[in-house]
Amino acid sequence: MSKEQPTGGASTFDVLMDAAVDAIILIDDRGAILRFNRAAQKIFGYPADFVRGKNVSMLMPEPDRSKHNAYLERYLKSGNAEIIGREREVSGVRSTGLVFPMRLSVGEVGREHGGKQFVGILRDLSEQKAIEEQVHQLEEQLVHADRLVILGELTAGIAHEINQPLTAIAAYADAGRHLVERSVDASPEDIHGICERIGEQSRRAAEVVQRLRKLVRTGTVSKASHDLNKIIRNTLLLFEYELNKSGIDLVFMAGEGLRNLYVDEIQIQQILVNLVKNSLDAINAVGQSDGRIEIQVKIVGKEVAVAVQDNGPGVPAILRPQLFDSFFTTKPKGVGLGLSICKNIAAAHGGSLGYTSPAEGGSCFTLRLPLEHIG
Repeated sequence: MSKEQPTGGASTFDVLMDAAVDAIILIDDRGAILRFNRAAQKIFGYPADFVRGKNVSMLMPEPDRSKHNAYLERYLKSGNAEIIGREREVSGVRSTGLVFPMRLSVGEVGREHGGKQFVGILRDLSEQKAIEEQVHQLEEQLVHADRLVILGELTAGIAHEINQPLTAIAAYADAGRHLVERSVDASPEDIHGICERIGEQSRRAAEVVQRLRKLVRTGTVSKASHDLNKIIRNTLLLFEYELNKSGIDLVFMAGEGLRNLYVDEIQIQQILVNLVKNSLDAINAVGQSDGRIEIQVKIVGKEVAVAVQDNGPGVPAILRPQLFDSFFTTKPKGVGLGLSICKNIAAAHGGSLGYTSPAEGGSCFTLRLPLEHIG
């Protein structure tokens, strides 16, 4: 590229550089800054005269700052263009020392006195990232609110589940007190047995509280290795009271030979709670006496499929395309966010959530999750 000669003022090249919305930085084959347009000055906080002649690595955080010259030398020797002509997201450093995200593309633009020159075109992503983070936080708040709504609907069952071990503890404690009062008749074995039962029921109540604390927690997605069959079994414990009260049969067919999946346990529980609750509501709404829910886990190709099927009234064909839309609901008091949130959770795990209408009637929602690790 030849250098433009000024004609009594700024060159055409300088005018074009400063008119550009994106930051444009021109460097030589030693990494020294030759041109630094107005947008670059605004983004990095340096005047052009200050940076001209300095190594472009001054605009980079570590470890890129220390490695940049080696990258440049390797390219000049080998011609292997690892970053030339490719757009990527990197970090920059402002004059204040603040590190910020930016989109960068680098190109080779020509030679000057036998040496190569490179141009970097970059865009500050700080505002975009801040908006994305706000959206992400709102999504997490929405997911958390949906969990609270469901738990509110299951309050009676949860209270019953906690009350059972507490009642047992009180009964065993009374029995123990009577044995102690009649010390002549009390044997160490009887006292030991009562203490064991009290401990067992206490742990049962503690497990219920622990499950609830997990479900109502807030925070970022926390994926780890989990046994999917165990997640489902723990989730179904929340429905024991409601199933007994309504007389609906629930059958769980665990997956065989299924290794642990890399998932967020609480979010997967949230999907299952939504699907089982929807089946219960659909069956109860029509007063069906032979209500039945089947949950089957099986491996299908490179995925594991969790099918939640019921023999309720099903979803009319005309409404199925809207099932996963936000704010669409068939429930009189529904908000219409449950299935939409569940579909997004499934997608965030690299999976999917879909609906089919079985030939024998009813509804079947299928959650599919990848067997391989998805970060």
